[in-house]
Amino acid sequence: MWRLSCRSLLWVVCCMPLPAKEIAIDQLARVSEPVFDPAKGVWTYRVESQFMSRENAIEVLLPDEFDKTKQYRVLYVLPVEPGIGGRYGDGLQEVKKAGVHNKYDLICVAVAFDTLPWYGAHASDPGIRHEDYIRRVAVPLIESRYPTAGNAEGRLLLGFSKSGWGALTLILRHPDFFGYACSWDAPLMMDRRSFGTFETARHFGTEENFAEYLPLRLLDQRAAAFRDRARIAVLGYRSFGTNASPDGRPHTAAFHERLDELGVKHRYRNDLNVRHDWHSGWVPSAIEILMEMARAP
Repeated sequence: MWRLSCRSLLWVVCCMPLPAKEIAIDQLARVSEPVFDPAKGVWTYRVESQFMSRENAIEVLLPDEFDKTKQYRVLYVLPVEPGIGGRYGDGLQEVKKAGVHNKYDLICVAVAFDTLPWYGAHASDPGIRHEDYIRRVAVPLIESRYPTAGNAEGRLLLGFSKSGWGALTLILRHPDFFGYACSWDAPLMMDRRSFGTFETARHFGTEENFAEYLPLRLLDQRAAAFRDRARIAVLGYRSFGTNASPDGRPHTAAFHERLDELGVKHRYRNDLNVRHDWHSGWVPSAIEILMEMARAP
């Protein structure tokens, strides 16, 4: 049985879960009551799910003036490493440092994984199904406990490197589920020849399965869903903005060119040339662009 701290009990009393919305959390998931971490300023859930091999954390950063009678957009800050934080920093803490949860009135969420996240599903290993975990556990959990829009317009994705790749994979595979995605300095031009690099073989299992998640391939298939207004932001520049993709061009610029060729409205900046991690200063600009898209008429 989960033990509740005094702060957690206060949360349960003052902010009881809202009625379930149109999506329900996976019935096999086990979720603890949230515990407040005063050092980080976030609420932490511990979650067991059939889609991953062991328990993982979900952290939630609320606006300082959180009002349970309002509806909030949710920003999902996608990690590039297992767990919370690590070599490349803590994305949710960078969001908190920038104050964007207050500036834009956002609920901000970090979803942890026990293996290197590529935001897909393994061809045969049921414990590596990150796409299912986000859509069937993390999002329903947040929307059942907080006052959110409960639709695609209220679900925003932010990532860099492999998590920027994942942000675009998720929105391209599920354009009716996620509303907006921003990717900074990501290997978006990977193709089947890239299978095996950056632990993609461990995550996807087979080259054929890996191909189902390639942003470039998905873009060709789903372009029509993104021609009416800008919902995707592709930003650079540092590593994959300069490194050549399999076709010889830098990833960021080449993906932008393909978006233009297909008539996909998007935001593009190739001048955010800072260190390849969460804390190098690109996050505020990226979220500003993401919110410009979300708030556009």
